[in-house]
Amino acid sequence: MSASTLPGTPPAPRTPTAGNKGNKGNKGNKGNKGNNLTGFTLTHDLIRRAVPELGRRLANAASGGAPDPAAVARLITWWGMFTTILDGHHTSEDSHVWPVVLAADPALETVSRTLEEQHASLDGHLAGIHEGLRLLRDNPGSHEPGLSHLLARIAEFDALMYDHLQLEERTMVPVLRDQVTGEAYAAMLASLASGHDPADFVPTMPLLLEQAPQQAREFMLGGMPAELRTRYEQEWEPAYFELLATLPAA
Repeated sequence: MSASTLPGTPPAPRTPTAGNKGNKGNKGNKGNKGNNLTGFTLTHDLIRRAVPELGRRLANAASGGAPDPAAVARLITWWGMFTTILDGHHTSEDSHVWPVVLAADPALETVSRTLEEQHASLDGHLAGIHEGLRLLRDNPGSHEPGLSHLLARIAEFDALMYDHLQLEERTMVPVLRDQVTGEAYAAMLASLASGHDPADFVPTMPLLLEQAPQQAREFMLGGMPAELRTRYEQEWEPAYFELLATLPAA
């Protein structure tokens, strides 16, 4: 199973060239385009898109009064796909990505600790959003003030995620792209891929790739075994778009 099919993780880099094959230490990938962060970038784009989208869809679901419990249940399914991707992204950063970055630039250790602490705090906000959605689904007749509180919590989470992503992209991502050697990057991806069951995450990939450019889509799907890609294109992707068509307007 290729790491390029792991949502929320950077996909496999290009084949090392003469410019990066033998790089050591922090010399990294100078002289070429750096490690390919397509999956990482797609995940950050998804986070910026999906969190406010949840707020808009939820507000529209309640535009005529109490939201339909069935509509909220479908939103919960959609949001659950997103949180699966987000959890995988944060877990892989803490366990695999940041250690590789720190090996290339130890001065970022304080930033790494801050990001890990933020991950734990963000998990608490995610739990609160999930609980708010569940209560809204199960108690449609008493949707206020719970709905207003939930929308405010989503907006707060959106702002926190924005700052979190900005910190990552300003500090850790440039090192991951430009200073981590091709060999270290490939080894990290191989470690991430080991022990994963594709059935745990590939069904969420239609959300990740929903607005991806064609080149990025092909890059992410290109590492799938043929049988798995067939299931993706004939089963999981159509099922996602069927769900999307039934959600409250965004």
